[in-house]
This record gives sequence, C-alpha cells and structure tokens, in this order.
Amino acid sequence: MFSFLNKYLEETSHAYGHEMPLFVKDFLDVINDIKKEYNTYLLSNEIKPIDEMSDAQKDLNTDKNWRALFLYGYEYYNHKAIIDFPSLKKLVEKHKNTINLVMFSTLEPGKEILPHYGKNIGVLRIQIGLDIPEPALCGLQVEDKVFHLKNNEVLVFDDTFKHAAWNRGNKDRTLLIIDYKKPLSFPFNILNNLYQKKIKKSAYIQQVLKKL
Repeated sequence: MFSFLNKYLEETSHAYGHEMPLFVKDFLDVINDIKKEYNTYLLSNEIKPIDEMSDAQKDLNTDKNWRALFLYGYEYYNHKAIIDFPSLKKLVEKHKNTINLVMFSTLEPGKEILPHYGKNIGVLRIQIGLDIPEPALCGLQVEDKVFHLKNNEVLVFDDTFKHAAWNRGNKDRTLLIIDYKKPLSFPFNILNNLYQKKIKKSAYIQQVLKKL
C-alpha cells in the first residue's frame, strides 16, 4: 500500500519551490508574541542539544552546538514547555490535523550541520526566521540552492532532499520549524494519513515522543 504512495511522492516531490500553505499567515500574525514567549522561556530554562532528544541527530551534533526545543510532535505535546507558549499552543490546536511537528532550532556560532536527509516522505518543512542577527552568515542549502533567511521570513522545502545548514556568525541563530502533511489529492491524502500513523509508531519517533 505504501509503495504506491512512495512512487507517487517520488514523482511529485521537489527540493524547493512549494506553495506556501495558507496557515503560515496565522503564525506570522503572532510571530512577535512567539518571540516574546521564547525569550521569556530562555530566562529560566535551558535549551538542550538536539541529540539529547533525538538519537538520530547524534552524528550531526557531536559538538553539541545545535540545540532544539520540541513543543509538539505527532499529536503529542511537550506539556512541561508548551504551557509557556500560549500563542503557539493555540495555533497548534487550530491546525493539528495538518501539522506534525513544531520546534525551535538554534545553531550556536560556528555550527555546521553536514548534508543529510529527512526520513518522512509525507511532510514538508517550514522554517520561519525567529532570531537571525547575522543572516548573511547563516544559511541553508537544499540540493543546489542556498537560502539566507532573515527575521520573519519563511521557507518551505522537502527535507527528504539533501540539505545542510550553518551559522558562521558570532551570535545564535534561531528558527521556528513546522512540519506539515503534504497537500495531496485523493486517495493519496488518505494513504498519507495512514503512513503518518505508521511513522508515529516507529522507534525513530517514539524515542523522541517518550522524552516529551
């Protein structure tokens, strides 16, 4: 059943150039509130290296300079943290039938994330620039194209394509990351919903969810 979906996605996927989903506007409308909530959270909480939450990132974060805060993933909330993000929680609840993942991602100065591939073929990734003091020195490469996001700018791409990221500046670079289900026509949307349930049960995802 899923081989049918895989073949369709391989034929229709693109490394970049996807249409911006309409729900992104909801996040941009309150992006300043989200920034305030994040900065307030940092005053009394430490953001952990991403590999402490996801074993799959260990090889990409041996220097521990990539930190992440997972707030929502595959219908699970990080209840200890999301209470401090009422603006985000409201939007997650509004769009939870579409959204798979919401997290903050911070690269410390000098951090380089080597080229790698995402594992979920049924989602697209949104990156919103939350705090990028030196955008010209921070970048994301997807296949052969390089992007330099600025604050409040948005990028949509398929992270199952080869991609890499870096922060060659002197200050932290932070993004808001949202994964959402690919907008597919019938019957592929139904197959993708089933596929997401299968992914949710995988050891790769369960290992992260248990830590939320």
